[in-house]
Amino acid sequence: MKYSERQVSSVRILQGTAASSGIAIGPAFVAEKISPHLDRQPVRKLVQELKRMETAFAAAKQEIEQICEKACKGIGEEESMIFQVHIMMLEDETFRQEIMDRILYDHTSAEYAVWRSGRKMYDMFSHLDSEYMRARAEDMADISRRLMRCLDQPGEPEPPAYLCTPVILCLSQAVPSEIAQTNRSEILGFITQYGSTTAHSAILARGMHKPAVLGLNDAFDELHTGAEVIVDGCSGRVILEPTAQVRCRYASLQQTGGQTEQKQKQET
Repeated sequence: MKYSERQVSSVRILQGTAASSGIAIGPAFVAEKISPHLDRQPVRKLVQELKRMETAFAAAKQEIEQICEKACKGIGEEESMIFQVHIMMLEDETFRQEIMDRILYDHTSAEYAVWRSGRKMYDMFSHLDSEYMRARAEDMADISRRLMRCLDQPGEPEPPAYLCTPVILCLSQAVPSEIAQTNRSEILGFITQYGSTTAHSAILARGMHKPAVLGLNDAFDELHTGAEVIVDGCSGRVILEPTAQVRCRYASLQQTGGQTEQKQKQET
């Protein structure tokens, strides 16, 4: 039985960018937005801050290497190369030197130096002409967050709260390491507020064969933890609180390979 677009007009449909094909149906888990902002606080023990920063660089590299190894085994060798790029960015001499100079000459804390330098690099990537290079801002955000966490809480981070039941993970800004570390059996699909198909998080979602819709922008704020949603990774649509009829339609599409009627028409 075929369904027309009118039959889904009674529910709320959010339009984003199709990043990984397939259909996912389940409860949303909206992760807390991470938007750190630090005030500049002068420090006196500069040698101590420099040592803390060196330790954080080493710890971050070790963590990324572990994620790379896990991604290689669980997702694929090609996808794991994303984290080799992260290591290269982490070890970039210009990036490292700027952080160290902020500590040494501006007398700032290591955390503030990372935040400011990471923000500068993020803004630089975000304004480049190439879509591919703009997507690298996501990688810089990932690296900066990891460095700040290594400064604040060395060692293994606590497992995310959503890793207890299958959910559709909703992230304001997906970062590659968070996608790579999710358990496939506990993640049904991904939705993000920002992002593009060239982002490394999108590449990882495709490697995991998980439906993903990115770039909902302001409409992302309509998502709520626990609410049932449908992710249509072929058309880039997210359907909120679907009716029984709409849910049945998408469950049927899910069983037949996850292609929407719109996608099927394009291929015929």
